[in-house]
Amino acid sequence: MKILLIQSDPVYLDALHQLLVERQYIIKVATDGYTGLAIALHGRFDLILLDTKLPRMDGFDVIRRLRQENDSTPVMLISTRKDSAHIVKGLYAGADDYVVRSCDPDELLARIYALHRRRTGGFNSPTILSIDNLELNIAEKVAYRASKRISLTAREFQLLTFLVENAGRVVSKSQILAKVWDNDAICNTNKVEVYINFLRKKIDREFEHKLIHTATGVGYLLKSGL
Repeated sequence: MKILLIQSDPVYLDALHQLLVERQYIIKVATDGYTGLAIALHGRFDLILLDTKLPRMDGFDVIRRLRQENDSTPVMLISTRKDSAHIVKGLYAGADDYVVRSCDPDELLARIYALHRRRTGGFNSPTILSIDNLELNIAEKVAYRASKRISLTAREFQLLTFLVENAGRVVSKSQILAKVWDNDAICNTNKVEVYINFLRKKIDREFEHKLIHTATGVGYLLKSGL
């Protein structure tokens, strides 16, 4: 999951950043509202953790601007205040959730998970799959790496989806043929190699860290470097 953390308190920022990195989330940081808004509007994030009290532009104005720009990224407001008027103000501004800094870290992580689950379509039918800085939108059949859209054919997208669904596990060429080509008699393992090479050129070529790996004599796996 890719998270934008907009927080001005350096002590709380460090603690929250460490907590999220330990869960292997990809974190982008901004320490004022104006910069945070600019990053949010020019990037793609699964979640924004937004402080209400920020220099240059407060959290309420940031979220209002996001919604005015039709940005639907889930936003969780984080504040030192827990009075109901403050919470109501944040939710009406467009926030999806509101927590106080003093909340238990496990509760915060559970709320983050719940927002992400809601965005990706629940437990059984996710519409967004992600690993490292690669994101697949299953509903729209589009892929992004580091927020850059990648042009894929239908077959390439199907193959990449299968690899992401099995991230961290080796899948054999025969498994790929069965899933992606439905065991078409005219296809063979050479076809798999060709399409893996297509994906590598589109997914990995411009990046130092490669996601697609070969398990010699067995098959392929997609794994994160985080």
